Amino acid sequence: MSIRLRLLSTSLMAVFVLCAVSMGFGFLVFWLVSNPYLGQRLTENLGQIAAQYFLFGGVAVLLLTGIGAAWIISVNVRHVSGPLRRLKKAAMEIRDGNLEYELPAGGHDELSELAAAFEQMRIRLKDSVLLKEKAETERRTMMASITHDLKTPITSILGYSEGILDGVAGTAEKTREYASVISKKARSLQLLVDDLSLISRLENAQLPLDKQDEDFGAFAAELASEFFMDLQSVELVALDEQNLIVLIDREKMARVLINIFQNCVKYKKPVQTMPEVRISLVRQNGDALLTISDNGIGIAKRDLPYLFDQFYRADESRNPQAGSGLGLSIARQLVQLHGGKIWIINNPSGGISVNIALPCFNGG
Repeated sequence: MSIRLRLLSTSLMAVFVLCAVSMGFGFLVFWLVSNPYLGQRLTENLGQIAAQYFLFGGVAVLLLTGIGAAWIISVNVRHVSGPLRRLKKAAMEIRDGNLEYELPAGGHDELSELAAAFEQMRIRLKDSVLLKEKAETERRTMMASITHDLKTPITSILGYSEGILDGVAGTAEKTREYASVISKKARSLQLLVDDLSLISRLENAQLPLDKQDEDFGAFAAELASEFFMDLQSVELVALDEQNLIVLIDREKMARVLINIFQNCVKYKKPVQTMPEVRISLVRQNGDALLTISDNGIGIAKRDLPYLFDQFYRADESRNPQAGSGLGLSIARQLVQLHGGKIWIINNPSGGISVNIALPCFNGG
């Protein structure tokens, strides 16, 4: 019941009590007058008796009416004041920073609706605070990771350049060796800066895509053939025969695949009885599913959920070749920008499989 109806019902009940008491008093007077014995006495002393009865009766009517109305009002006041006290308590808890305090809600009146809205506000406020804390944690992690990734090559560049300036590299051959290291470290810094710039553009939705229809299998086979020219064992599973058309930006999707190919080469094992890299394509649930598998060291189960997080590195004791932790994060964002999904699983026989699913625009 709404508060307006409750207050209206309170007024009507008070009027009803007053009417009931008045009717009861009138019935009592009628009974007294109609009684043969009392009627004669009433007739003889009508003025005095009437005054007494009406005086005491009026007081009784007012008293009973007041008691009844007070009881009805107190019930409604408790109904209103209780939720208000709980709402005040919840507001004070939130003011003091306790976003875990839950405000119980029930009923269908305005106060219940207010309590429900207040609880929704608390939940959203809590979520926003948690999101802010997560963002701050990620920012600190990113700054620490960037500092780490910058420090090593900068230290090398400074060391080798000072070696050249101080004459430590006494021969032309040694000078070229030092210069080669400086150039290599400078390129790694440039790659890191480029990756950070790309991530910033992706997160701020400032990276336009030049999409066009592509045969996903032919596209992957072309890149693989160019990249794996020197690899001893690469198996391309009928990529050119699938005819699965996807809408992609060639440059951006090539970056995704090349990053995965680089990881395959980095972590592969020498050829044994199985291919070092296996690439296959199938149509699955309306998507073109490209799977790139290697025979490498695999990924610890605890690391799998975090591989696409920025700057996340798998256990370096198992994986001493770990990179900057940006490549897979960029790959995921680029795939998602194409409306697709990317995920990684461990192979039962060893190594991992990277799966990329993109919407397919033909029947296959």
